[in-house]
Amino acid sequence: MRCRPLPKRGRPEGESDLRSVVVDANVIVSFFIERHAEQRAAAKALLLKAEEGELVAIVPQFVVFEVTYVLQSQYGFTGERLASLIRDVITFPGVQVIDDCPWKRVMNVWPNPLPSLADAAIAAVATANRYDAVATFDRKLARRVVELGVAAYW
Repeated sequence: MRCRPLPKRGRPEGESDLRSVVVDANVIVSFFIERHAEQRAAAKALLLKAEEGELVAIVPQFVVFEVTYVLQSQYGFTGERLASLIRDVITFPGVQVIDDCPWKRVMNVWPNPLPSLADAAIAAVATANRYDAVATFDRKLARRVVELGVAAYW
């Protein structure tokens, strides 16, 4: 069964009109690591908009785990330094950490059209909750979420 784009609906009365953006792990890693100046600036701008209340940065719990893994295995972060960075992510103003993972929807898009389980989970969270956009530096994922009916942030 294929995951079809969900129709856009207006927000219920009393619900916030703030734009909600699901944030991929590569955005958070790029914020902390100087690996690509343009991506780091874009990640910083996104988080500043969240801090200023212009949008809500939705960070799924599994993204926090993925960021932790990448920072440990690829960049050698350990102990208190790693804990401090993760604490910063989950308490940053304008960031909302969610523990939602709509597995039925994940399985509808993984492994085809999304071969990465983490990418499928990002897409599933965004579509199931009707979030406005996905922020990722992964161009393939950005194209796929658009095909599923969710805007790419960049």
